Parts: sequence; structure tokens; C-alpha cells
Amino acid sequence: MTLISQSSTYDFPLPTELLREIIKSLDPAEQCNMALVANVTRDQVLDLMFKQLSYTGLSITKKIRGIHQAREDVKGAIRKLQLKSTNLTIRHDDDSSVIFQFLRTLPNLQVFEYTQIGLLVPPSKVFQLFDSIRHAPLSELLLHTGNYSIVEGPPVEGIASLKKLSIGWHVDDSPDTPRSSLHHLYYLIQTSLGTLVELTIENSPKSLGADLDLNLLRDAGQTLHVFNYKMRGHDEGVLEATPQIFSHLKKLGLTWSRITVGYSLRWKDSYIPSLTKNRNLIDLRLSSDFEEDLDDAVRADEDHAWYIRCYKRRLEATKKISEAMPHLRKCSWLQLRVGHYGGSSMTHPFVVEERAPNHQGAQLVLVVRGVKQYWMGKGPPKTT
Repeated sequence: MTLISQSSTYDFPLPTELLREIIKSLDPAEQCNMALVANVTRDQVLDLMFKQLSYTGLSITKKIRGIHQAREDVKGAIRKLQLKSTNLTIRHDDDSSVIFQFLRTLPNLQVFEYTQIGLLVPPSKVFQLFDSIRHAPLSELLLHTGNYSIVEGPPVEGIASLKKLSIGWHVDDSPDTPRSSLHHLYYLIQTSLGTLVELTIENSPKSLGADLDLNLLRDAGQTLHVFNYKMRGHDEGVLEATPQIFSHLKKLGLTWSRITVGYSLRWKDSYIPSLTKNRNLIDLRLSSDFEEDLDDAVRADEDHAWYIRCYKRRLEATKKISEAMPHLRKCSWLQLRVGHYGGSSMTHPFVVEERAPNHQGAQLVLVVRGVKQYWMGKGPPKTT
């Protein structure tokens, strides 16, 4: 038996798996020295050092200018790239064209995440952003458009054959074209509908308006397993529509975020029959409100007695849901406006467990258990 694997080479006769473990154990300076030993060590070092890159800050274009000067083999090693621009306003040294030029030189990019707070890439340049990554074998794409803006130009065709797509859409209609923002959003999604396994849509324009018609997404009905949808309105019909459109969902998250009215969609036990139509669902997340009908709004920050009341209401609702959906294993509730000034939120997570009864021969029973939260013990608040 030889110690040289098929991926070993004459100038460095070690199995690739062993070589990679050795390189992982080295500090960055030692890894750079290892890259000089042989071609095979250089390839493995590049893969480990540059496989995933992340640039975050006020001037990501300055950082990208540096990596853009790297050799082709370095760029060829990049599989995942995360860019997050935290600028509220555009700086004098910001240049989105640098991002586009760099992206075009990445032949093996598989995962791309672009998030911005300001408008480094405004709606008018979304076409250039997408055009710069069409050549790559992308399977995952995340786009968060940043501060509110108005849709510009013609709709941009999305990326084909994606498995995972997440879009945070903070774009308003053109003043003379109602629903134009949703039209643009749909174009970004439709190209991959036949291949998507996971889809997240956060429709959060500044102005109140319509939400995306889920019937437009029917082509994803046979492949989609995870669907997260944040709506601007209070459309309860989405509870009935979701299982009809996406028949194979395992994870579903629905957020009704019409903050202007002060609460999310009010929970009703009558929603449970619609939820039971999700035959394969094991993980559910909802933002439904329980407090509005009871006139039990938060009166002060860090009101633990109020937290407990909110928790118990969602615990009872979870028990009812789990009784009707015995395959469900996780259920969490996003609660909006938990602070005195209404700007924060928190999540109440629950798990559903199978437990053996006390006597032999009886069937397993389902028990709903809450996951410990910060206010149940010591620790700082984890509100967002």
C-alpha cells in the first residue's frame, strides 16, 4: 500500500488530506512559507487562505483594490466572498466600479454576499453588479440593498441556477409607476425559481405598499425546502397560500412588519388548520402579535413580568400547533416592539421533543419546551 494518494504529486509525495491538516496547524506566516515549497503546497495554501474572503467597513473598495492586484491563482481560489459596506454616505474614495471589476476576475466564485447600509451600489447599478457575477458558478447569493431608495432603470434579470437566494429589498416604487419595485424584485428571483432550495425575501420599502404575489413563485414549488418571507402588510392569506404553492417546505418563517400600526398580524387559533397543510414542516417561525387584543402593550423597558406574560401566551399557542402538527420540532415567535419606545424586538424559541411515558408500552409523547432567554437569568438584553 502506498502513502501517496491520487492527488499527491512527485514533488510533494503526501496525501492531500494530510497535507491540508498540516497547513491548517500552521500560523499565517508559516503557511506563506509552506506555499513556497512546491506547486502542490502553494495550491493548498491558497485554497485554505483565500477560499473565503470577507471585507467589512467604511471603505471596502480600498480593501478590494488591494486584493484586485493579486495573481490569477489567488483569485481562482476564492469560492466565497462577503462584502459589507457600512457607509451611511458615499466617501470620496468609494468607487463601486472597483467591486464590479474585481468580481469579473473570480472564475470559481460559488457564494456571494453583498450588504450595504448606504447606497454604494444604488438601484441604477444593480445591473452592473449582477452582470459582473454571471460568469461564475454561483449557487448562493445574498443581496441587501441598504438605505431606502427609488427603483431606477429597467428590471434586472437574476442569476440562473441558484440553490439559495436571499434578498433584502429596501426599494420604493418609481413615482409614476405603481408596483414597479415589486416588478424589479420579481425579476431578480424568477431566473432561479426552478432550482431554488432556500429563498428569503425581505420586502421593506420605506412607503407602505403591496407585497409580492406568491403565486409568481410557483415554479419553485417542487424544489423549495426553506422559505422566509418578511412582508410590509398584514396579509393573513399567505398562511393558506404558502402550503399550496410550496408543497415540500421543511422550514417556514413569516414576518408581518407593518410597524406603523404598532403591531404585527394578530394571532388567531383559527390559523392552525392552514399551518397543518405544511405536511413536511419541522421548523416554524412567526411574528404574530398576542398583546394587542389584550391591551397589554409594554409600559417600560426590561419589564420582566410582561416578558413572562408574552412568553406564556406563545407557549400555549405552540402547544396547540404541535398537537395539530406532530412532525414539527421547532417553533419560534418574533415579537416586535418589546421596548418602551418600540424600536426593539426579541425571539421566543420553543422546541418540541419526543419523550417516553412513565409506563412501558405507551406511545411517545410530544412535549413543548422553551429555550432559555436572557431575561430568564443573568446577562445583557439581546434585542435588535
